[in-house]
Amino acid sequence: MARKRKRRRGSGVAPSEASSLQGRGAVEPSALARFSPLGDPRMGIFSRFNRVLKSNLNSMLDKAEDPAKLIDQTIVEMEKELKEARKELVQTLGSSKRLDKKKAELEDEVARWEDKAVLALKAGDEELAREALKMKQKVARDAEQAAEQAATQERAAFQMKDTLEEIEQKIDDLKARKSTLAAKVRRARSGPDDDVTSGRGGAFADLERLSSRIDGLEAEVEVHDVLDDPGRRDVDARFRELERSAGTSKVDDELEALKRRLDD
Repeated sequence: MARKRKRRRGSGVAPSEASSLQGRGAVEPSALARFSPLGDPRMGIFSRFNRVLKSNLNSMLDKAEDPAKLIDQTIVEMEKELKEARKELVQTLGSSKRLDKKKAELEDEVARWEDKAVLALKAGDEELAREALKMKQKVARDAEQAAEQAATQERAAFQMKDTLEEIEQKIDDLKARKSTLAAKVRRARSGPDDDVTSGRGGAFADLERLSSRIDGLEAEVEVHDVLDDPGRRDVDARFRELERSAGTSKVDDELEALKRRLDD
């Protein structure tokens, strides 16, 4: 026959146990804040590469500029940006791994809060058990959030890696053909139509296409941010509020399930 438990507040657990229940392993509200991505890391990389490309390609139209020096300058600046971009890639991958680790820690925390709820019920403190189950739900939501953020960072990192490999190939191509390209620009400048753009073939045409491609990638990221930003965040917030409202009944269900398990 099932024992009837009294519902009590606070005094049902020894002081040392109550301290353990309330303090150990609690998750601060800002526990995930330091791991949250601050915008898409690709945006800054794309913008910097495009500034280098467009500035130097446009300078090819200026007769006063030495094309060989401009090509060397383009190579140096792009290699500098490539080095910085690789650092950001490593940071993005590191952020993803830290979030994966945080998710695993939070999943362990979920199990610990359930154990605490059981301990409180065994001590006859149903109210404290209820609070432990509320914390279990909160930590479970944090674990989900960490998993989503980790997946987002990982996707961004792989897309960054592909783009950087493409840019590195263009830099190598530019290095291999810089003498030929400089000569083409000089001939174009001295031609009858003074058509510098006709000398901007080969690797320069590839670089212009790369610049256009980076423009397109920037636009895609911006569209994604717009779609993912104010409207969606508002909808997500409203659903989270509904989930919190529904959480009370879920806590009650879990509490009853634990009580039945202990009575068996």
